Amino acid sequence: MLSAAFQFLLLSTLSICGSASPLRGSPPKVNVGGLNKVRFEGVSSNGIESFLNIRFAEDTSGRNRFAAPKPYHYIPGSVVNASHPGAACPQQKVPITGLQVFDNVTHVSEDCLTLRIDRPAKVSLGEKLPVMAFIYGGGQSIGQIYDSAYDPTALITAAEKKGTPVIYVAMNYRIGVFGFAAMQALNETRSLNAGLLDQRLALEWIQQHISTFGGDPENVTIFGESDGATGVGLQITAYGGQKEAPFKRAIMQSGNAVADPGTASNKSSIHTTELIKKVNCSSFTSSDELSCLRKIPLQKLLHAALDYEFSFVGSFGFDIFIPTAPSDFIPDSPSKLLSSGRFVHDIDIITGWTEDDQSFFTPSTIKTEHDSVQYLATSLPNLSKKDIRRALDLYPASSFTDDPSENISAQYFRSSQMCRDYQFACPSILHVQMNTKYSNTNTSNYLYVLNQTMFAPLFSEQKTSYFGVSHFSDIPYVFNQAQARYLFAATPLDVDLSSRMSGSWASFATFGDPSRGNGTLSGWSNAWDNAGMQARLIGGPNDGQAVHIDNGNNSFEDLVNRCAFWNSPEVLSQIGV
Repeated sequence: MLSAAFQFLLLSTLSICGSASPLRGSPPKVNVGGLNKVRFEGVSSNGIESFLNIRFAEDTSGRNRFAAPKPYHYIPGSVVNASHPGAACPQQKVPITGLQVFDNVTHVSEDCLTLRIDRPAKVSLGEKLPVMAFIYGGGQSIGQIYDSAYDPTALITAAEKKGTPVIYVAMNYRIGVFGFAAMQALNETRSLNAGLLDQRLALEWIQQHISTFGGDPENVTIFGESDGATGVGLQITAYGGQKEAPFKRAIMQSGNAVADPGTASNKSSIHTTELIKKVNCSSFTSSDELSCLRKIPLQKLLHAALDYEFSFVGSFGFDIFIPTAPSDFIPDSPSKLLSSGRFVHDIDIITGWTEDDQSFFTPSTIKTEHDSVQYLATSLPNLSKKDIRRALDLYPASSFTDDPSENISAQYFRSSQMCRDYQFACPSILHVQMNTKYSNTNTSNYLYVLNQTMFAPLFSEQKTSYFGVSHFSDIPYVFNQAQARYLFAATPLDVDLSSRMSGSWASFATFGDPSRGNGTLSGWSNAWDNAGMQARLIGGPNDGQAVHIDNGNNSFEDLVNRCAFWNSPEVLSQIGV
């Protein structure tokens, strides 16, 4: 979901500081496994106990490269030092050149399938705290659980003070070609979508072991942003809903099972074949090609894969290798799984998007009607000329205005909103519609739009205010980092929203209601009421307002009709979801 326009977020004043203090104090200890117990010794700091680098799967090098993950079993009686971060899965060292939102990656390894557990200090054995399991995003190409962008300290601390303490868990999973290679030999061994299988195995580990850390395996909420949210959505549709889900609730922020164009196509297969040629592994059989790929040293294969990914102008290496359907894990196109009810029912959900979710990814050079047509045709190469015309008619140019102060055309905003809708807004609406249709009436469905960003003063300084409430704007609020990592940029309004939004996520994980806890975003209502579908506005001058999608209000004008188009079977098929 990420693309070249991310480079415009080069903020010379961006000086991000980590929020965690040096870890200190007597190490917390947890025994797992009954008679064959394994002891994990973590670290304590700022009222948080952390257990890092817990292995849930075997090393994925050698014959395990590209294969479905295998559960890792510690030797009975082991004492595990869980006080230091582990390796990231193979990826580039600098996540996004010129953008300091993420930490540089200092160590990669194929022995990377680990998780971290963070909890309030002195959790007693036998407690059953709600569990929030996070899946990071990053264009299926970057990401790790130890990045300070996802530091859970303030989220956990604030939730405990508000009376809704939670346990936080996050898992590494394979990305890029290592997680999403697609070839016949992998399909035959049920190893397609290895990155999603990694996520699943980690969630199953949580079910088996989180109770020893004071968590409740029957009250697990999975949440993620961008491609992490896509992972959340695909965990809901996993196996066509034929297997019980290892979670109770789900939060999808700017992503969804239907959010990655090309999932229901041979996109990853084509790219895998081209990479096989690049590393001289072409052969008469897929099994021989796979064997060849597994023999290549890690750094050689990683460099070849990154060179290939970056050969796509403007891609920054993102979303070249993506999930593949049909496969064992995704047995049909995600949209068909949702529309036919082949997903896990009765999962409480929160799903939504940022007001300008596509702004980073839309070229600011779009100036004319022709540019808009070309951008849409390039973004969705299988969309018919007829449907490109229909899309443009649904977003008349007269509905958008130029921004002369930054030399941005109305056509830029037009293109940005079209792509925001088909990739973020409409998939969210589709999931709410289908979850409402197929789940019990007491299942919660919440829809939101974020209308505030901590990046506003930085955008203003860099003359990129047209980015508005951009993609990734939700992460600092959800992790409650306004007074820590983003203190240099946050306003008092950001501090307030940061506390309340993270509080609502913890409240939802606790009760299935994002407004029930103390210090939360009040006024949440189910997405459906007697007047139709509604979304809660988060932040901005209209914070707390419930806006009916079809009432012609601001950017929600005609969104129902627009999403009826984007979510139609014909168009979804052309998008490849």
